[in-house]
Amino acid sequence: MLKFVFLGAWHGHASMHVKEAAARPEEFELVGMHDADAEVISRNQEKWKEYGLEIPLFESVEDLLNSEAAAVVIEGHVYQNLDYVEQALNAGKHVLMEKPAGVNLEHLERVHALAEEKGLMLQMAYMWRYNPAIDEMLGLVREGLLGQVFMYRGHIPKPIEWHPELYGEFKAYHGGVYFEMAGHLIDLMVAIMGEPVSVQGVLGKHYGARTEVDNAVVVHECKDGIGIIDTTGMQVGMDRRIEVHGTKGMVLHEPLGSNQLRVFLQEGTEEYDAGEWHDVEIEVEPEYPTLLRELAACIRGDKEPNFTLEHDRAVQRTLLRGSGIEDGNALRKG
Repeated sequence: MLKFVFLGAWHGHASMHVKEAAARPEEFELVGMHDADAEVISRNQEKWKEYGLEIPLFESVEDLLNSEAAAVVIEGHVYQNLDYVEQALNAGKHVLMEKPAGVNLEHLERVHALAEEKGLMLQMAYMWRYNPAIDEMLGLVREGLLGQVFMYRGHIPKPIEWHPELYGEFKAYHGGVYFEMAGHLIDLMVAIMGEPVSVQGVLGKHYGARTEVDNAVVVHECKDGIGIIDTTGMQVGMDRRIEVHGTKGMVLHEPLGSNQLRVFLQEGTEEYDAGEWHDVEIEVEPEYPTLLRELAACIRGDKEPNFTLEHDRAVQRTLLRGSGIEDGNALRKG
């Protein structure tokens, strides 16, 4: 049983952890939460009623960190999260941190060193890491069935209704919609192709007041190929996808987050005939991994993390470069 708490509860992704705790009470217990913003607490209490959990409130960060929880899930504002991570690690807690990995690269490096020094887990909550279709895609790459991966393409837009948020919460950061969204796809690109050797971006301001980045494409030259990631804050009709092209095959995943794959392999396997397109729905096993299950397994010592701290630093470095950030600091001054 993994007992965990929320430190910061602003981010919408917190809901998936509440849902999982409610669905798997034999595996997880949500011990409570703390957020300094009473409006955030009130909103979540109303939103999470459907899960039927009584979620205690801690009056302070100190009270929360003195709880029986073994792990802290960090779901605050991006500019808060590295401070929260540092406090949790110093209290001896394992950590699952919401993406992206904070606003300052040096601070990220410090908390990574702290986690290693204390022997604590610090993992990133990139929500599609353990999606069954993406897991199959990564497996095909690892097994060499795609050959040399020479092209990775990812498209991850936000709907046009979201666009006004660029002038609220996300105005605090350089990179606009790209800084907010691209990390999901960079995470997988780096897992497949390694950290890029060069990054070139076009960060457009093309809609509304045109003062914030709302339309972006970034090209990454990697050792053996090119990765292209684009995002926008003005999509009509959601269409998120990933393409992985290799010298022996290709994989298309659309819509992103589904269990669907299109696979073409030059050399056949038991699952895939050679030289044919296969449209497959990946079966979800009862014990499929999730962010919380991965964290729990690593805490128990059942396995090593699938994604290392060095990988997470490479992802953050790449995200910052693509967002036009040269000094490692994503937070705007003033």
